[in-house]
Amino acid sequence: MSFDPFATLRAHWHDGTWVTRRLHNVRLLDVRPAGNGYTRLIVEHTGITRELTSATRWHDAYGQNRQNQMWPVGRHGYLEPLPAWLTAEDDRPEGTELPLQAIVFRAYRDRSLRRVPDLDAFAGPGHEGKSLIGWVCDAQPDGFLAPPGIIPGDDGQFVADEAIPITLRVPPEFVRECHQVRMTPQEVLRSFVGDLAGIEAGAAPRADHYSSNGSDERMLAQAWLDRAHGFNRIDQEELANREAEEAEREEMAYLHDDFVALLNEFERLGGLPEDLIAAVKVMLDKPARGKSQ
Repeated sequence: MSFDPFATLRAHWHDGTWVTRRLHNVRLLDVRPAGNGYTRLIVEHTGITRELTSATRWHDAYGQNRQNQMWPVGRHGYLEPLPAWLTAEDDRPEGTELPLQAIVFRAYRDRSLRRVPDLDAFAGPGHEGKSLIGWVCDAQPDGFLAPPGIIPGDDGQFVADEAIPITLRVPPEFVRECHQVRMTPQEVLRSFVGDLAGIEAGAAPRADHYSSNGSDERMLAQAWLDRAHGFNRIDQEELANREAEEAEREEMAYLHDDFVALLNEFERLGGLPEDLIAAVKVMLDKPARGKSQ
């Protein structure tokens, strides 16, 4: 019995969120209109060709251009199945519902990027025991490791996870609002944080998985902060400069105290303080004379 890599594509609910298993290093060969208004993708992986239903609607204008951003024919990327609730009929017109096996194809930003499972490594206690994922690209031909769940960008770039964990209790009214858009409270909060922080992944995807929903969303999130809490606003750059200046003054005070202690020790051992001061002046004169020449 031969192994079918496409059989690994599935999504399941776990610990309050949808978990999907992706299939990497898939090449998009062609796109065709499906009978229900969606798109059929012809893809290839390890020599196996398959025709699958995409969650993307068919548009004739895009369909005629086989190398556009929506359907980058000829590119490599990964397939990801949709969660089951996204494929339900809901209020779609009859005959336009998605099948349970609907998938999306996402091309790698770096055209040379490929997934290399043989490079996978266990990260150890410092990374909460998570595995690191192996990749290779033209800029890093010997391979490299990245956190799970992200797709490296140009030249294999990504931003390391520096997120700070917090614990927040939320009221049931907020939970109901989240459920109205079929999201968990965690998903809604993460989405808002990405907009308020103005995070744009760009060429270097983030290991913390934060991302903005768009320019309008970023503008509205900032407007909310200004409206609700703008009266408390401070100039963080000015504050950082003041803190840096204070740290420099403290460092100079430490150096002054160290020099006084050194001078006292020199005098205790029988030396003359003026001799030590004269020696320091000679050392200061050397770089000054060098610059003048």
